[in-house]
Amino acid sequence: MRAVFKVVDRLLEGVRLDLARRHEFAAERVGFFVCRPASLVLDGVVILAHDYRPVEDDDYVDDSTVGAMMGPAAIRKALEFALNNKVSMLHVHMHDHAGCPRFSRIDARESAKFVPDFWNVRPEMPHGALVASKDSLYGMCWYPGKSEPIEIGEFVVIGSPMVFVRNG
Repeated sequence: MRAVFKVVDRLLEGVRLDLARRHEFAAERVGFFVCRPASLVLDGVVILAHDYRPVEDDDYVDDSTVGAMMGPAAIRKALEFALNNKVSMLHVHMHDHAGCPRFSRIDARESAKFVPDFWNVRPEMPHGALVASKDSLYGMCWYPGKSEPIEIGEFVVIGSPMVFVRNG
């Protein structure tokens, strides 16, 4: 199965700026891309980002074992937003370097714990997790009917110039 993520350059730049802001105790910031999925011909999905919801300052948990820990209120708010707006949600955080980022072991483990919870409110939608770098993206998508997440193999940043990032 093929997964493609598309985002407008202005939205992605705004997300990167938000994720780069300092937090009182968290080492990094996190948020959610709000997306609409569309089917691709021959077994695939394109995930179109159209908004961003940052995790609010008070919704972080002070946990020095990870860069950022979302509290239950952050997850609840994202789940409610997905339910009320019929959207797909992709969690996002940033690694502060250039080049293709990858999930750390903690990123992969924690995403696998909470991303499938979105199927409780929007089981028909793909949901996922992304990590941004200064100039690239990487992510996984949990797709309805698939037992394992799939790598998002292509990222398209719509702007001038248009940017394509192919992983794998």
